[in-house]
Amino acid sequence: MDSRTRGLIDWLRYFSLGVDEVDVVAVVGGDGTILRTMHLLRDLEIPVLTIRHGKRGFLADVPPHDFALAIDRLLGGAYSLHEYMRLLVQAERAGSLPYALNDAVVTTSSDSRGKVCRLRVMKYSQGGVPERVLTVVGDGVITSTPIGSTAYNLAAGGPIVDPLMRAIVVTPLAPISLCSRPVVLPDYVKVSVEVGGDSHPVELFVDGVLFLRLEPGATIIVSKAPKPAKVIRFFAEDYFTKVFERCL
Repeated sequence: MDSRTRGLIDWLRYFSLGVDEVDVVAVVGGDGTILRTMHLLRDLEIPVLTIRHGKRGFLADVPPHDFALAIDRLLGGAYSLHEYMRLLVQAERAGSLPYALNDAVVTTSSDSRGKVCRLRVMKYSQGGVPERVLTVVGDGVITSTPIGSTAYNLAAGGPIVDPLMRAIVVTPLAPISLCSRPVVLPDYVKVSVEVGGDSHPVELFVDGVLFLRLEPGATIIVSKAPKPAKVIRFFAEDYFTKVFERCL
């Protein structure tokens, strides 16, 4: 081991994200790895370089065989910086939850599988006046970002939304009523998901990670996060072409 490598290893032993200065975070992996990295960064406005490993990388930009080219372009400043909206998720006694890059999902708890939950979805505009959006009797509800609209939201029958839009997508999960349909709301509203008093317990997932069990009467608030995710892009690619290619 040469002295330079040894020095890098020693530096990494004491490195602390958020304390030491960082210009770029490089992530090698699939969408799950990228989402977990975004959770760790949270309020740190550090650009992320994404190197795809796997077939269905909706979030990743750089194919594995082009990583060296991407590094050269990064050092030469030949890239664009994209900002993607995230969601701030708040719940009583939950502490600080990570910002959701894809979605926040409220769904029937694992010990109540096969039973419906009862949820009321409200929106609060800038004036604070509440308006009912959905009443869901079914498996739950998804609130997603535009970039997350091609994730769980898409599988649940929700719309595909251009990732550069600013919107919150609300999609019911397996609702009993045919009137419970997906809704697209502007990004300046707050969305509350209230667990009915006669509902079975539910669970809150943020980007696919279980964070909280919610009992009847509990409420979560979902709104636009104060800071977006910053992702470095090198290659021009039609978004909808990518979606349809990777859905196959």
